Amino acid sequence: MKQDGMKKFNKIFPLYTGLSSDLLFWVAIDTLFLTVVKNFNSSQIVSLTTVSLIACILLQVPLLKIIKKIGNTKSVRLGSLTLLISSILLTFGQNYLVIALGKIIYEIALTFQNMSNAILKNNLELQNRNNEYIKIKTKSNTIYATVTMIISFIVSIMFNFNNYLPMLCCIAFCLICFILSFYIIDFSNYDKIKIEEIKLKTSKKIRYNRLIILLIISYGLFYPIVNSGQFNGKLFIQQELLLNFNVEKTALVIGGILSISRIVRVISNIAFNKIHNKYKEKVGVILPALLCASIIFMILGYFIRNSIILKFSIMSFGYIIILFIRDPFKVYMQDLALRNVGKEGQQSLLTTMELSRKIVRATMSLGFTIILLNNPMITVVVILFVLSIIEIIISIRLYKSV
Repeated sequence: MKQDGMKKFNKIFPLYTGLSSDLLFWVAIDTLFLTVVKNFNSSQIVSLTTVSLIACILLQVPLLKIIKKIGNTKSVRLGSLTLLISSILLTFGQNYLVIALGKIIYEIALTFQNMSNAILKNNLELQNRNNEYIKIKTKSNTIYATVTMIISFIVSIMFNFNNYLPMLCCIAFCLICFILSFYIIDFSNYDKIKIEEIKLKTSKKIRYNRLIILLIISYGLFYPIVNSGQFNGKLFIQQELLLNFNVEKTALVIGGILSISRIVRVISNIAFNKIHNKYKEKVGVILPALLCASIIFMILGYFIRNSIILKFSIMSFGYIIILFIRDPFKVYMQDLALRNVGKEGQQSLLTTMELSRKIVRATMSLGFTIILLNNPMITVVVILFVLSIIEIIISIRLYKSV
């Protein structure tokens, strides 16, 4: 029975994580949907992230207790259910409070979903396939990147046909993922660790040495920059487009940019296993350097006034680089974390990494919300550039500690 379950897990895990890594369709039209359908301004849109992250940070300790109590397997199922609820609220919410609740539940869902990484690591070790974590996670990300690429080809047309059609598809995908989550089972003895065992092994849980601390800081800074760069970058380009085109043409151009970025994202996931095998731990420095370069291109594009084609080409190139690096960095950092912590500390370290990410992102989002009240979007992008320089410095130190 266990062997059959493991075989099903091996087949379904890449598909499940590929389809449940985010809210499909929503990520392609979130800013446009909130602007056109919900009539939110830039400050309101950015503040949604601030509110949801702060709420999730305050709930982080209770969430970790729930994860430890119900275990990895049930946490993933609960994550899939809350992701479904989030998609429904974001679609049909008619005011700011309901949309904000949907975003809060979305962040909570990601915390639970994150335990799928521990499940994969544990199940691989049971099969003596310890070194295949990056390979399988890359396969999962390739599925996600491929699906979102296909979505990017059609989402603008769907949105122009009916503003709600993409979000209805989002709900359908969340329902499918909830069903698939019942096949994601942690067959190891570390699915749910008893409180007594945790107390006995506290000294073995997490050793917060230099490497672990730098890892948490680096992950906590890199991903908020990527998330903010992707979100605000798209909003940045969208605002510039709306100054030159109507809503329909803007939606089509944004769709085209997303389509190209998604193709590049597929390529990065397919190639990352080979890239990692070649450069090993150096990828931890290469990816932050590319992040910095992406922001530089968006800033350069903004200041070009005499050529619309050149302007949006350079800005789009910067945006595309962000999509190229985000999945590989996450896979690399999670693998590095799981390789340097005991079984008893997996849940705590993964949750701590996410907490670090959320604290930094909430701080950035709150600051950006205030800044956007009286300043243009270019101010936010310049701040992201400065933060990316800091991330490079931290990543170099982490590389020397590995």
